[in-house]
Amino acid sequence: MPVNQNPKILYFGYPAMFWAEPPRWLLYLITGPLLVGLVLFFRWWFKNYTTRLRLTEDEVIFYRGVFSVKTTEIRIADIRAVEIDQSFWERMTGIGTVRIASAGSDGWEIDVKAMPNPKKIRRIINDGRHEANSND
Repeated sequence: MPVNQNPKILYFGYPAMFWAEPPRWLLYLITGPLLVGLVLFFRWWFKNYTTRLRLTEDEVIFYRGVFSVKTTEIRIADIRAVEIDQSFWERMTGIGTVRIASAGSDGWEIDVKAMPNPKKIRRIINDGRHEANSND
């Protein structure tokens, strides 16, 4: 007997996932966002934990990363601009974006968000710039 090359499909379907096991899909529905939320939270925490800004008397050093680390060092005397950007909420919470440009760059060399006490950072840098310029 020859095999039919174009058989007529009498039924086609997938297993009933949701209605077959309501407790399981309810569990996934409830815990799924929590797990995704936890993953996103730890990713955010890790990014913030591995981003550091260090000010010394002579230079500003910006570190980002753990496994592959990006380090930017700018001498205080070479800094040409410090910009602080704060939204209303950031002003209320005392944080802000700090941007630093040096004489040898076109644009911002350091751009770090959510830094605590951004005005203090700018004051320390400006004091160091004035001291470096008075020593020249």
